[in-house]
Amino acid sequence: MLGVLGAALLGGLVLNVMPCVLPVLTLKAFHVVEHGKHSPAQRRKHGFAYTAGTVSLFLAIAAVVVALKASGRRLGWGMQFQHPPFVAALTTIVFVFALNALGVFEILISTEGKDEDEGSAWGSLVNGWFAAIMSTPCSAPFVGSAVAFALLQTTSAIQVFLVFGMMGFGLAVPYLLLTLIPAIGNRLPRPGAWMEQVKQLMGFALIATTIWLFRTFQKQVTPEAANWFLFFLLSVAVAFWGNHSFGGLRHTHRRRWLVRIIAVAGVVLAYRSMVTFERPAMAVALAANDGSAAKKGPMEPVIKDGHIVWTMYDANRVKSEHARNRPVFLDFTAEWCASCKANEKAFIESDTVRNAFDRTKVLPVKVDMTNESDELNALLDKFYKGLDRNGIPAYVVYYPDGTFELLPNVITAEMVQTSLDKAAQKYPVDKYASL
Repeated sequence: MLGVLGAALLGGLVLNVMPCVLPVLTLKAFHVVEHGKHSPAQRRKHGFAYTAGTVSLFLAIAAVVVALKASGRRLGWGMQFQHPPFVAALTTIVFVFALNALGVFEILISTEGKDEDEGSAWGSLVNGWFAAIMSTPCSAPFVGSAVAFALLQTTSAIQVFLVFGMMGFGLAVPYLLLTLIPAIGNRLPRPGAWMEQVKQLMGFALIATTIWLFRTFQKQVTPEAANWFLFFLLSVAVAFWGNHSFGGLRHTHRRRWLVRIIAVAGVVLAYRSMVTFERPAMAVALAANDGSAAKKGPMEPVIKDGHIVWTMYDANRVKSEHARNRPVFLDFTAEWCASCKANEKAFIESDTVRNAFDRTKVLPVKVDMTNESDELNALLDKFYKGLDRNGIPAYVVYYPDGTFELLPNVITAEMVQTSLDKAAQKYPVDKYASL
């Protein structure tokens, strides 16, 4: 158990440098500079509040895990992003934080608002929640083993809470150290006019995160639903801007509340009239879902114009390729999986891997987990059975005899190359059944 807790702590630490969380941590470091005018006790209070936010959010996740385990539901790290309402809610939250950082409005829960000067740590608590939520689509070293242990049916509820609580603490440690150790804070730049520019730069980083989340939402709903959601985000921006412009602190208490009510009513009305989660019609299965494309004609290239030619997963297509003694390489990915996208850019789409595919002719197959699918979940469970693995990314070399090689979720191009070459030695190209 101590080893699992250590893995959870290290996993939480590593999550700080993942692309989903990094903008939040950068903002927090920026706020440490801003808190330079506060007393050490005030800075410590913000550090503890941020830690309380990350830990409490992870404990809330633990409570959900315990409840779902009791109901017998399938669980997976980051799989909540398969549900459009969750993605839409998180996209809206990130967009609001971006507007605040860009100066469209100021809110009291921000770590720069009036309450901060008066000693309130509410903003740091909320930012802790925000960082924890943003970390959930990321897979990192040590996270997989810790989460897999927590999701086991034999793991007790207390152990689940300990694992997730430790992961939340690990996520908070860098900012907590900045607030607790004055020597670290003293090495940071002095507050000045440059801070407004840094704040706005972080706002653009959050806008980029919003775009990334919207890409996921766009693949989960119809084009019309995705377009209307953009108009909803516009209405949210107008509501916050209007509340700041016409209901700020310079106005009377009565007027401020009236403007707030109007702004909230406008957002609710926009949500009811603009936001839908209508799913797109399922695409027709590849090759009429009978694998005919693999049985006739010459072998299609696996590399074209300098890029890997991916085949979308189809069970019958894989079966037909296995029937001709051809291994397949399965890449389990999703639009919301930042770790998947990073691996694809850095390692999969590299000259080393492209040359290996071209040489071995192993079929590259993309398994898209962006949307919830019982079939794909069952396929992933098959490869994870008996292992301390959970969630994606996942990379599998699937052999015709039903055996497979599961690669680590943190890969290198050389790892993939070695696995493909091993498959080619076991099933050489010249032994493939003729088409």
